[in-house]
Amino acid sequence: MKAAAPDWLFKPQDLTLAREYREFWSIPVIFAPLRDPAPGFATQHDEFAISYSRAEAINKVQEFLRSENERQARQQFSLCAQSQWQYKRAKEELAKLDLTAHAKEITYRPYDDRWTIWDRNVAVHRRLRVSHHLLIDNLALIVAKNAGAIGSDAYDGTSIAAKPVELNYFRRGGEYVFPIYMRADEDSTATGERIESLASDFRAFIDSRYEHHYTPEEILGYIYAILYAASYRTRYAEFLRMGFPRIPFSQSADDFEELSGLGWALMQAHLLRELPRRGLAAYPVRGDHIVEFVRYSPAEQAIAINKTQSFKPVSQAVWDFHIGGYPVLDKYLKSRKGRILSLDEIEHVGAVADSLAFTIEQMAKNRRGVQGGVSRSGMTRPTSSVWKRRDA
Repeated sequence: MKAAAPDWLFKPQDLTLAREYREFWSIPVIFAPLRDPAPGFATQHDEFAISYSRAEAINKVQEFLRSENERQARQQFSLCAQSQWQYKRAKEELAKLDLTAHAKEITYRPYDDRWTIWDRNVAVHRRLRVSHHLLIDNLALIVAKNAGAIGSDAYDGTSIAAKPVELNYFRRGGEYVFPIYMRADEDSTATGERIESLASDFRAFIDSRYEHHYTPEEILGYIYAILYAASYRTRYAEFLRMGFPRIPFSQSADDFEELSGLGWALMQAHLLRELPRRGLAAYPVRGDHIVEFVRYSPAEQAIAINKTQSFKPVSQAVWDFHIGGYPVLDKYLKSRKGRILSLDEIEHVGAVADSLAFTIEQMAKNRRGVQGGVSRSGMTRPTSSVWKRRDA
């Protein structure tokens, strides 16, 4: 081991493993039609722009429109700097806006969707080059450029979204968003035709290797499974701290389809669309449901939110599970401190606990995952038996 190009690190590196890893397909190269990788949108004033419900999002703008002057508006809301946002323009343009039509649900934090008014006077930097494509029927891979950017000791920077993603979805704003489809007319506000956002050379590689035209959803499923393989994260941990993930593709179509199916199941669980329910994080009905604090008891396997109410059972592994640098359940509940949990939020905590438990189980089954050893084509082959099929 010694320092060498292209990284010239100040510490030894396994050069054989580095060469192996660099032969894989980089995420930005796979999604090259999206141009340079882009993070999520930034509101610049979440207190004003981000809400827990559609009604709250609309009400905030209506309250803003009732303000008599900028000073009054800024006293009510922590509004962003004048250089990025103008009070006069916001008042004029928002007064003409159909607030109901422009109220959009967005992906705010892991397992935590919120609402905003989708307009430049509310969500200031919408980064339409990416976000515009998530206002249609779509899915987007969310990845961290590297583990260090989100402050994680180990790589946990992979997630999925079906709506526009806020800048700090990962800790420190470290996420980049890759929709699998683009609007055919990028400037159109209508739904219109959509096209896949896969690079032509990557598409040719996939079609040639497997002699089959897999859909973007099937390809995304495979990528997602690899990124959630514990062995992949362990084997390439050093390189996942240095840049965008790179993906090895199996030689066998059977292997590809098996992992694609697993990845699809994980994505559906993470979107809470199809989820094996285990009844975790049960919750007592009696109480005021106010989140006064968030405390986890390993002995009781319980998350207390006040003196009388707790979610349980929640295993230590589920409680400790991180996505994008955030401890998922802790982050979700602490962001609601001082609030009364709604019935939907209470049920949501249980669903998230079930989803995280499912994820942990699937990752544990993939102990061998990527075995190493580069084939003639330069791609490492994942072992076909690493994870059981969903219907096994």
